[in-house]
Amino acid sequence: MKKYIIAGTLLCILAASCRKDNDGSVFGLKPEERMNTTLTAYKQQLTGGANGWKAYLFPNGGQGFGFYFKFGENNRVNMLGDLTPITGQDLSESSYRMGAQQRPSLVFDTYNYLHLLSDPDDRVFGGLRGKGYDSDFEFGYDSTRTDTVFLTGNAKKSKMVLVRASAADEAAYKAGGLNTMRDAVSDYVVTHPTLYTTTADGKKIQTVFNTNSRGFSLVYEKDGELVTDVNNYAYTLTGVFTKDPFIINNTSYRELFLDNDKKIMYLKGNGKNTELQVANGPLFALHLLMGIGYDQIETSDATKGAFSPGYQTMWTAAKTQMPNLGFPNLQLIGLNILFDTQSQLMGVQIKLTQNANSFTGMYIFDYVKNKNGEYSFTMQDIKGEIPGLVYPAMKQILTKLATGKYRLDYFSMPGNSQMAQLIGVDDPTIAIGGSLK
Repeated sequence: MKKYIIAGTLLCILAASCRKDNDGSVFGLKPEERMNTTLTAYKQQLTGGANGWKAYLFPNGGQGFGFYFKFGENNRVNMLGDLTPITGQDLSESSYRMGAQQRPSLVFDTYNYLHLLSDPDDRVFGGLRGKGYDSDFEFGYDSTRTDTVFLTGNAKKSKMVLVRASAADEAAYKAGGLNTMRDAVSDYVVTHPTLYTTTADGKKIQTVFNTNSRGFSLVYEKDGELVTDVNNYAYTLTGVFTKDPFIINNTSYRELFLDNDKKIMYLKGNGKNTELQVANGPLFALHLLMGIGYDQIETSDATKGAFSPGYQTMWTAAKTQMPNLGFPNLQLIGLNILFDTQSQLMGVQIKLTQNANSFTGMYIFDYVKNKNGEYSFTMQDIKGEIPGLVYPAMKQILTKLATGKYRLDYFSMPGNSQMAQLIGVDDPTIAIGGSLK
């Protein structure tokens, strides 16, 4: 019996030895070796971009941001970004590495411009407190071609596209090209508020830019209904790059180009350029676009030309009373009206200064809108220290907004063609006007 036990033990040992020896021969390289080979190839692709990479990042929290990356063999990366004038002109150097986090990943592992978008402190670069823009700095590979890489954030699922840059691109980025184009696009859409293109059957499609949220929308009629396709964009050296492709006349696009010398914006596809036309007036009612193409009306002393006399009296009274609330030198400098169509909320944001300090506060209203585009507002309980403290000065304006119906309409005055008014339906002597953003 003992010899059979010994023989069986030897067979088991031999079988185990065979399995171990065959692990590499059946599958070729071991899994960790295959991963290392893949990561090496991906790094070689990035560092092989002699002039760097154009990059477009779309955080999970919205908006879009354009970057320039140049990767070195020493695991260092230089970058620029369209976040601020400083990030658009001052090269930032940090480290990166290729990692294996369930899938091949590109990891930016020291603080840089990308991290501003994920910083939970909203005082750093805005966004939501505790979240920032819900963006990523560790990205998994989705797919790659010779000149293009598609990635998705490992934590927040942000989308990023890398496109190999040319020598001319590199020079333009380093010369501040992102800043130049960001300013040029912003100026162009302010001075050309209603842009559109036409379908093959003669229907107009309005293109709406929201430079505050970096939103890009197509607005058009279909089967008697108004349709809005909402997108986000990042700035490029030549215009903007959208998060998702959009289709016009059976052609798919993902970029819009601005020729700042000719003062035209155009699409490029099927071997031809399609110029966006400038409408003489609005194509669609403003209430249909508010909260989608636009999200707020910014008012201040600079927009008093859009105030009705009745509202001007209320505004002046609020400004006069503000420093008499027990806070010396407290000044009301702005009042913004914001719309959140998804939650059907309207916010009255007040902007205050006291000496060198700045403050904001928000009063929230629920609203309903009838089929004629008329709004009725109901004020919620006051939340926050600042809104409560200055309520006595704001009471007249806030009470008036909660009384009767209001409608939205376009407005313009010299030097500012992209404006709007919130006008009383029951009391048309009240019109609050400002810049449309």
